[in-house]
Amino acid sequence: MSKVTVNRAFVFLWIKRLAVYLIGLYCMAIGVVFSATSSLGVSPVGSLANVLRQISLDSAAIPALSLGTWTIIVYCLYIFVEFLILRREFRPTMLLQLVASFLFGKLVDLATLMMGFLPTAPNYAIQMLYLLCSIPMVAVGVMLYLSPNILPTPGEGMSLAISKKTGLSVGGAKTVFDCSLVVISCVTSLVYFHGLVGVREGTVICALLVGFVMRQMQKPCQAPLLRFVERESKVNRALQEMLETYGIDAAGKPRIIITIGREFGAGGYDIGKRLAERLGITFYDHQINERAAEKSGLSLQKVEELEHHMEREILYDFKTGVYSMNNEGLTPEERLFVAQTAVIREIAASDESCVIMGRCADYVLYNMPECFRVFIHALPAARIDRIMHKYGLTKEQAQLQMKNTDTSRAQHYKHFTGRVYGQQQYYHMGLDSGMLGVEASVDLLMENIRLWTQVRGSHPLTDQDPTREEQEAELILNEKIKHLAGEEN
Repeated sequence: MSKVTVNRAFVFLWIKRLAVYLIGLYCMAIGVVFSATSSLGVSPVGSLANVLRQISLDSAAIPALSLGTWTIIVYCLYIFVEFLILRREFRPTMLLQLVASFLFGKLVDLATLMMGFLPTAPNYAIQMLYLLCSIPMVAVGVMLYLSPNILPTPGEGMSLAISKKTGLSVGGAKTVFDCSLVVISCVTSLVYFHGLVGVREGTVICALLVGFVMRQMQKPCQAPLLRFVERESKVNRALQEMLETYGIDAAGKPRIIITIGREFGAGGYDIGKRLAERLGITFYDHQINERAAEKSGLSLQKVEELEHHMEREILYDFKTGVYSMNNEGLTPEERLFVAQTAVIREIAASDESCVIMGRCADYVLYNMPECFRVFIHALPAARIDRIMHKYGLTKEQAQLQMKNTDTSRAQHYKHFTGRVYGQQQYYHMGLDSGMLGVEASVDLLMENIRLWTQVRGSHPLTDQDPTREEQEAELILNEKIKHLAGEEN
């Protein structure tokens, strides 16, 4: 490829990225104008600028500046606070946020001019309509402007600075920053107006819904959008970097790795452990967490906490939606997934046979020829009964824990794999443990694994425990040997 062709490709790529970036900022600006026109308040990051604008319109002592100008002023204030937080860690390149601030402020003024046809809302219903129109516009804008990873606005920069200084996740820092801004805006409004002006219920609604709406849009749009601007998602990049040394031999080896997904209360753990014992191979469950803790930099306690208390989807949307395409650090959930995936691939790159419980292992090793994928389920009544006996819970408590755990696992699996948890097309075998119990389930798995390995042409694994038929055959053989020995005597 000639140098001219390379340069053209480079220029075309950056034209695409800049176009997406500017369109995203303008969509955000339109959303801000819609919410400001509603008089119900704007999103938390813009709430202070909106309150100051209302004060400037009311006060003769302060110039009546536009919303875009106040946005630039407040964003510059954010950059100054970033400097105070980071001090020596504040890099000169962070001053480029001034460019993003000026650009966004001018786009807000442009959107205000272009949407001057909007009439003042005559009643609360129209105000709420304006506010609801702003939410998807802001969501689309954030998704677009973050995807090329060019320049963050100071709102995101503040959250990242808080995260870096306090050790909070970016999502947690975002929540702290947004809440602080709402409080400051409310206090400013109360001091001047003796009431809430420029920050109202709309601010809370925006805070709750923008991230959620953005996440729903990302499901169909994120992958093609990142391909268009020629970027990988941050999770994929982290996986690629960590998995470079853990290649999987696709040629096929005389071994087997059994992955087990399960519904809560279906006995998957007991079945998997017993299966590993019968086969004389390693059973991987909590050991993966120990190794993942080392790779992720998270404490083992934090890893266990994340596994046992997976956040519900709407809370995850609220905390991390805005940052899902940012180029900065991964959330704790993403760091854990990347680390667990690396551990599973590391195990798969070795020569050992094993059983792996959960942790999206069926997805991680989906294209591995030696991987036998199982999903264990049971009727709710059987699962509730098992949970009650195993954990000493009442029926109502067991039912609630079953529902919450199943929902959390399904949402975690869907978020990181894009697949429906337990959908049979992704597994070699589905098993109803409620009908069979642990031992019979293991027997059935053993039979299917033997058949599967024979069809594939790889050597079958040895059952460490003889089956009932094998025990009977051995007894008959021993009796024959004794009988023959007696005849010889």
